[in-house]
Amino acid sequence: MIKRYLPPVTGRIMVCLMAIIVACCDSATLSAQTPAPATPPGGAYGARGYIVGQVIDRASGRPMQAVNIVVVGTSLRSQTDLDGRYRIPAPAGVYSVRALRLGSMSAQQDAVRVTTGVSVTANFALSAAVVQLQAVAVTAAPEKASSEDALLAMQRSSSRVSDGISAEAIKRTPGANAGDAILRVTGVSIVDNKFAVVRGLSERYSNTLLNGVELPSPEPQKKIVPLDIFPSSLLESIVVSKTATPDKPGDFAGGSVEVSTKEFPNTTVADLNLSTGYNSVSTFRNISHPRLRGLDFVALDDGRRRQSEAIPAVGAAPGVVEAFTESLRNVWTPKPSPITPNFGGTLNLGGRLGGDNAPFGYVVSGNYNRQTTATPNRFFQNVFEPSGTADNTAEIAQAISEVEVGGIANFALRLGSSGKVGWKNLYTRNAEELVSSASNFSPFNDNLGATERRTYQVRYITRSLLQSQISGEHLFNRLLGSRFEWKATLATARRDEPENRTLQYQRSARDSVFRMLAGLAGTPGTRFWIRFLKDEVRTAQFDWSTPISRLLGDGSLVKVGMLARNRQRAFDGTVFATQLAGVDFTESWLTLPPERIFSPELLGPNALRLDRQSARTLPYEAEDNIRAGYAMLDVPIRPWLRVVGGVRREAWSLNVYNLRKDTLPPAQTRRNADLLPSANVTLKISDRQNLRFAFYETVARPDPREVTTDAYESVAGDCANIGDTTVQRTRIRNGDIRWERYPRAGEIISLSAFAKSFTDPILEFVGIASGDCFYRSSNTSTARLFGGEFEVRRALTFLPGHLSRVTASANVTLVSSSARVLIGADTSRNAKLQGQSDQLVNVNFQYATPSAGFDLSVLGNYFSDRVFRYGVGLFNNGGVILVPDVVEQGRFSLDAKIRKRLRRATISVSARNLTDNEVRFTQESDNGTLQAGYLRPGINFSIGVGYALR
Repeated sequence: MIKRYLPPVTGRIMVCLMAIIVACCDSATLSAQTPAPATPPGGAYGARGYIVGQVIDRASGRPMQAVNIVVVGTSLRSQTDLDGRYRIPAPAGVYSVRALRLGSMSAQQDAVRVTTGVSVTANFALSAAVVQLQAVAVTAAPEKASSEDALLAMQRSSSRVSDGISAEAIKRTPGANAGDAILRVTGVSIVDNKFAVVRGLSERYSNTLLNGVELPSPEPQKKIVPLDIFPSSLLESIVVSKTATPDKPGDFAGGSVEVSTKEFPNTTVADLNLSTGYNSVSTFRNISHPRLRGLDFVALDDGRRRQSEAIPAVGAAPGVVEAFTESLRNVWTPKPSPITPNFGGTLNLGGRLGGDNAPFGYVVSGNYNRQTTATPNRFFQNVFEPSGTADNTAEIAQAISEVEVGGIANFALRLGSSGKVGWKNLYTRNAEELVSSASNFSPFNDNLGATERRTYQVRYITRSLLQSQISGEHLFNRLLGSRFEWKATLATARRDEPENRTLQYQRSARDSVFRMLAGLAGTPGTRFWIRFLKDEVRTAQFDWSTPISRLLGDGSLVKVGMLARNRQRAFDGTVFATQLAGVDFTESWLTLPPERIFSPELLGPNALRLDRQSARTLPYEAEDNIRAGYAMLDVPIRPWLRVVGGVRREAWSLNVYNLRKDTLPPAQTRRNADLLPSANVTLKISDRQNLRFAFYETVARPDPREVTTDAYESVAGDCANIGDTTVQRTRIRNGDIRWERYPRAGEIISLSAFAKSFTDPILEFVGIASGDCFYRSSNTSTARLFGGEFEVRRALTFLPGHLSRVTASANVTLVSSSARVLIGADTSRNAKLQGQSDQLVNVNFQYATPSAGFDLSVLGNYFSDRVFRYGVGLFNNGGVILVPDVVEQGRFSLDAKIRKRLRRATISVSARNLTDNEVRFTQESDNGTLQAGYLRPGINFSIGVGYALR
């Protein structure tokens, strides 16, 4: 057993951070004047609502601390904290709210309507003032203000190019997870319903940050975290940063997906939401599907799927192997029964303790979803001949039962107006069981003259993600107003696959019945997989920012920081193959159904047995570590010109240990230290227009699995994923230009162009060896990508009547790419990048009447054709024949959602894929276009009811 020491960086840095805080913060700083409680006229609170918001610096986008917020004509007032946020309790009514700070031009919002028990948002962006304070009145409609407006305001003042979706917009989408929500963001599409493709680059060229920290992945074949693991009800926002700054991780090219969970609310929250759903091709259909019972309903296995006996070693005694085989769950074809409607629910609790100034805030939220989906007519085939002859064809009937549970528990403690500490926790768990049967299955390597096969598969997978983070922010007024931020995070992702069983029957032209296919004469038959993955990440980081106005002018800032990330991954896999012993293929009992064949009387050393294989699914452990440091300057050179630039150094090390061979030193190592410069330039054309330029370098590093020789087969009959020990990291040079205009609050018009150049890009290729196909991620020489984005979001207030309440938005992304794709050892061709669509389009129409508590959203999404899998090169008489790529056909989908508030209750009706699109894959051949894959997901309808408990 290999033993390695991982330094407890989290604990050590926590001790150092606390020591720094104690040493640097005197009592005056930590006990800075807490804003006086806001009191309503007459001194009695009574029935009230809240005025909340954030104040930011218009030039830099940074939050402004100690800004006085006054409700004009009353004694109501407060002061912003170190995040620029404030909250004022106020009786129901209409008010004017003013923000004042010495050295800044004050701003005022009129017609701020406060409703009992509701928070109304009034955000401010203040400009520097050289002359005496002067009030600037801003006509606003705060009843329409939302966190979406705040997100746009932060985007407007950000130093980076970014796009996102707020919690309010997520509520209006009919999806249940982050993958459904992010689909609405400009330049983003989704593959496999869970992996983000940003600006035409596959998921391996993006990263995922949860509350500012990189996450481990529960997917053994993917580098990025699948977005379907985050329930949408737990999210505060999703922001996709498309350009780099030195204070963020540099391991991305398409985009950095930043997921934020809910913060503590401005008012006490206690609500319960329940929903049920219907699928047009699954619900109420009499279909063979997995049955839930017992702990299955809470995404836990009660032990039925885990092996009760110890897993036998290679060459174990026959009696040991027989006992193990008989302990396996013998379920292959559940009796057909109607599929019940989907069900989901969330419970949210949150509030503040300690009075209106809220020194302590909390939010606790739980999420539950259960659904069963079926695709009774799924089809796929692999074509590896230019003539179009199918080598591997299957018509599949499959059903998947899924249960998802999750929750967050976030707490924050204010330290006066100059500091805060927080503790954020997220846990989510997903259990998925698949039952499928395939017919008309033509194998790659047919030694028995088979003309037809039937394949049965049963697979059970659980995925979980746990993140716990302690963080703090502290303002040191005696150190030039410096801000110190720190985070210590532990995240663990697991993927357990206690059973993935495949069984095949076949018949030849001279046989009228199907017989189970098992290994003959030492040749292994169909396989049984047992696999477990654990990925753990420990991260500690700090950021120190100091204003340097005296050196480089007002608003100038220097920021430095460090990060230490230690990642440990452990993968353990075992594979068994069926084997006939002492019998031959003509035995009549081989025609029995699977449940009869795997009965105890037919299992044993002289009939059917399972042999453990040693050539596939090699266990491994990996250490993937990063040490990073950066220095950054944020300088407003002129009132109309802002430059944010600097350099980040990331030292990366990867050690992969093969446990089967027990090698020490590591079987594979990687060592790279990269300097990643970046510069973001913002030209302020006017108060509401920006022109941005960005130039930056980033990297894309291989996943530990990609440098091992492990073979991973996720679906029966599909090509296995095999690692490549020669894979190296990719370097990317990036350039962006963007013009953006913000006509009014919540509105935007933007136009962007971007270009990327790759050195040693990592692409996924297809090959054939020993009659089997495989996927392999390998480096190629170069790749290029160019594109543009356009977005418009506008309230149609110029239309008559009720139409004036409509808000319309649309975004379009155009992308072109070229990469050198390998065909053979010395042959390559140009092709566009895998997963890239030439066109992406999103349209959204929203009708809202806040006073009536009603809104309607209609959302459309379109993507054009994209390469699903590259073709393979076949050698023929000394030449290379190219088999064309498998292409996923573009499609348009239409979703809609209606919400209506009835006092404390909210009713919603959602529909997804109203166009009832089919998912199709095609492949060109000498005889025309072939259908390489097909499935019909159907239309999804759901009804939800929410109720505010207080």
